[in-house]
Amino acid sequence: MAFFARPQAILWLILGYFALSVILRLIRSDALQPDEAEQILQSQYLLMGYGRQPPFYNWLQIGMFELVGPSILGLTLLKNLLLALTCIIFGLAARVAAKDRQMASAAMLGVLTMPAIIVMVQRDLTHAVALFCFVALFLLTFLRTLTRPSLAAYLATGLIVGLGTITKYNFVILPAAALVAALADAEFRKRVFDWRLIPALVIAVLICLPHMLWVLDHLETATSGTISAMHEDGSGNPLIDRLGGLASIVVSALQGTVPTLIFFAIAFHGRIGAAARAHSRWTRLIGLTLVVCLVIVALIALGFGASSIRQKWLAPFLMLFPLYLCLKLDAAGIAAEVGLKRLAIATLSVATLFVLYLFAANAIGPRLGRYNKETVPYRAFVERVLAESDSALPAVIISDDPYLGGAARILVPQALLRTPKDAALRQDAPAPTNGSTLLLWAGKATDGALQPIPPEVLALLGENAAVPHPAAIKTMRVPYQFSGGAKAADFSYLWIPARQ
Repeated sequence: MAFFARPQAILWLILGYFALSVILRLIRSDALQPDEAEQILQSQYLLMGYGRQPPFYNWLQIGMFELVGPSILGLTLLKNLLLALTCIIFGLAARVAAKDRQMASAAMLGVLTMPAIIVMVQRDLTHAVALFCFVALFLLTFLRTLTRPSLAAYLATGLIVGLGTITKYNFVILPAAALVAALADAEFRKRVFDWRLIPALVIAVLICLPHMLWVLDHLETATSGTISAMHEDGSGNPLIDRLGGLASIVVSALQGTVPTLIFFAIAFHGRIGAAARAHSRWTRLIGLTLVVCLVIVALIALGFGASSIRQKWLAPFLMLFPLYLCLKLDAAGIAAEVGLKRLAIATLSVATLFVLYLFAANAIGPRLGRYNKETVPYRAFVERVLAESDSALPAVIISDDPYLGGAARILVPQALLRTPKDAALRQDAPAPTNGSTLLLWAGKATDGALQPIPPEVLALLGENAAVPHPAAIKTMRVPYQFSGGAKAADFSYLWIPARQ
């Protein structure tokens, strides 16, 4: 019991979980998930915008790749480092508001009760990971500004608001909701109308300004993807779609909070009722902030006629719920030590089992005839193509498949990768260097015809490339990962030599 009561013990257990997550991701597959493939492609360019997502996570990823090279290691290391920081900072935020200092350990574990953290993130999410970290940072700086106001505290909060906004646009909802919630408390209201809020807002605006100017020049690129995702399940009836969107908010909120409530109910069994009845200025602040966040999301959904709001879009706001529960327990005078051991065992066991499941699904699934995108042998195919070639490594790689192109860039990081998905980046992208070009795509060539080359690949060749000769197309069959040769994937490729 004493072991779990020590904050450093919980911290080391959490860090051990994230270290295990990195190791299992490295050995479970050398194929990429959708967001990972996107990062491999976009990390070629240091730009002010990359499509519908703000650029800050891309900049972090570029920095990580500078250290370890474009790789699955670089992808998963950044993600899990940010998640570990999220837990640590979240615990520090709880320590600011809670009387019981051990409640910080419960708050750190509370982060791992969220499905978005232990399921969605470990499966694929990228930008949302940095968003979670900035939510925790905002809570820490905001609470410290309320308790120990100083110019430095206000400026730090402004800095976090600016960086959080260029990480994910929906981050801005949180500080807006927090200010509204602070107005409900007479003491906190003084902090909202403090002159030091003005320089904090100036810093936030200055940080966001370069990207906002980019958004104005690329409005369609920056907004179309998100808006279309809100309507992808729509019926076409505005009223029905809006009602469905509101219902999806309720469902997504329950999906994101009920698991956390269950974990805490198990850990602090018999005491949740007392915690539910307890109140403090901090529970009112955090609870009201969460409610205002959901109301703002609902208003946005109504304004855009959204038919569906996914759980991952609510996840940064639902992060307040574990903190709210910890503060309710603290308000009731319930010591964190009472349930810390059970909470640690339950959360870390479930979180670990899920990353083990992801590994086992890849290793065992193919033996049972079940395959997924992580078992497709993209890397093995590219390795064989490069091994066959007597020429130098390609200067340009073109593929219509982001997973195949991503695998190629990991193996040939100095080459310029082109895919149809970089259309929005191409106007700001570097020009291809002189050298050979390698075309990669899935499928076989038939009768030597040009038809198997996807039109998107031909379009990306550009005016400077030689016209490919059908006879030069080669094909290859490569066994799926973990399949023992029971199933193979078909690929085609073509080398185009540099023009003299």
